[in-house]
Amino acid sequence: MKTKTFTFKYDPTSSPKRMFERFWETVDTGKKYIQPKNVIVVNRLDTIYRVASQARLDILSCLVEERPSNIQELAQLLQRDYANVWRDCQALNSLRVIKLKKEGREIRPIALYEKIIIEFPIADVGREKRSGVALSV
Repeated sequence: MKTKTFTFKYDPTSSPKRMFERFWETVDTGKKYIQPKNVIVVNRLDTIYRVASQARLDILSCLVEERPSNIQELAQLLQRDYANVWRDCQALNSLRVIKLKKEGREIRPIALYEKIIIEFPIADVGREKRSGVALSV
């Protein structure tokens, strides 16, 4: 069975301008560009670190290994405050890394991926640091 993988991809050239250029190229040429559902492209490494914090990676790991039946059980397994776990689950759900499934009066968090990859070219990381240019998402 193939492992379901989610990728955070660092691309320092990524920008809203570039995204719209790709959009208009698609309109003009008819050549389709489809962003994979399992890839998020960012142009700042700190964005990846903020989104994929240790606490959120712990949630993903627990979901894959323990399969808790609801968020309360997940918070207990992680020994964390329910409200903080709930916020992290909402963030992961908005990224489509997990699914929050309503079951009766409870919400069950379900991991959609078994593996997270953070992909970045080393040369581009150094170039951003040397140039002092901060790109934002």
